[in-house]
Amino acid sequence: MKIKYTLLALISGVLSGFGSYLYASVYQELTVIDYSGFIPSSTIFISCFVGCILASAGHALFVKFLPKIGDIIFGFLFAIISFISILGVFKATLPENDDDSFYYLIYGFAIPMHFFPIVVWNTIKPIFIRK
Repeated sequence: MKIKYTLLALISGVLSGFGSYLYASVYQELTVIDYSGFIPSSTIFISCFVGCILASAGHALFVKFLPKIGDIIFGFLFAIISFISILGVFKATLPENDDDSFYYLIYGFAIPMHFFPIVVWNTIKPIFIRK
């Protein structure tokens, strides 16, 4: 069982990190704005990777200690934590810019990446963890 959770954590972490990195690259190219000073590419990848590792560990613990409802409680908590993490984007100190559209663009850049770990992790979880 530990091997399945480890593989789930590693594969979902790499996929969500790569997906976020790809999204960031495309978004930066389309908006012609370099966001790397605000959110470095390595931070994007690492945060997705760590998020999936923590998700796998959390799911394993919830299912172990609450076998009947652990999966459901974990699902709700993972979703709630993903939404709460967005508040960090709104509280971040943004660089000075005369163009107001920059602030809207940076939110469009950062917020969607908060959902890559939950989407990828839940998408590939059935491959590794079956009831």
